[in-house]
Amino acid sequence: MAYYPKSQIKSGLYTNGGEYTLFSPPNNTNATTYVGYYYQTSNGIRFTGKTPQDGPSQVLYPINPPSNTPTPNFTSTITYNKPFSFGDSINNQYTEIKNSIPTTRTIPSYNVTLPTQNDYNLGVFSRYFCKKNNENKYIEIDQTTYQDLNNKKSTIAWDLYTPITTLWYLTGDKTTVAKANKGLVNLIEKNQKWYGFSHYLKDNFTQYYLES
Repeated sequence: MAYYPKSQIKSGLYTNGGEYTLFSPPNNTNATTYVGYYYQTSNGIRFTGKTPQDGPSQVLYPINPPSNTPTPNFTSTITYNKPFSFGDSINNQYTEIKNSIPTTRTIPSYNVTLPTQNDYNLGVFSRYFCKKNNENKYIEIDQTTYQDLNNKKSTIAWDLYTPITTLWYLTGDKTTVAKANKGLVNLIEKNQKWYGFSHYLKDNFTQYYLES
């Protein structure tokens, strides 16, 4: 017999006969009717006995139930192995969410993007960086890692790092190039509060510079 919590049982009911039988339809029309105590569960199924504690219980079936009265399905009741509670629903949702998250995620690693000849022809290219959220730790990364962090991909620890991309000038007057790159780095430090970012770059604002 399935387990039901007290909140799902209406106990101490009594029938004088003519209502229920121990035989399932359609062969219960002329069956002997049940007289005595019974209890009813929240899903409408009735069992012999005042309460489940009275001992082995048997399912009671209505005699000639109206067409709108559902016939007890004993097979469905035996699938219960514990009482339902709101906590079960929360736990099930948590399990589904937990199972959808990969057990391991990658951490951004140092991976430099080098300028190509086309970049030198343009005079500028893109560099990619990320910062660990709880400390001033900076890492130069490649475009793929930047996109994974920016798109919050589940295979990478996107919630622990903030990515950013910036232009980096390569050609032209060397002093002008250094000034332009320094200005871009200073904007990042100010707007993103990436304190010490210029020191991470070792204040080398002419890195990759090629005299044209």
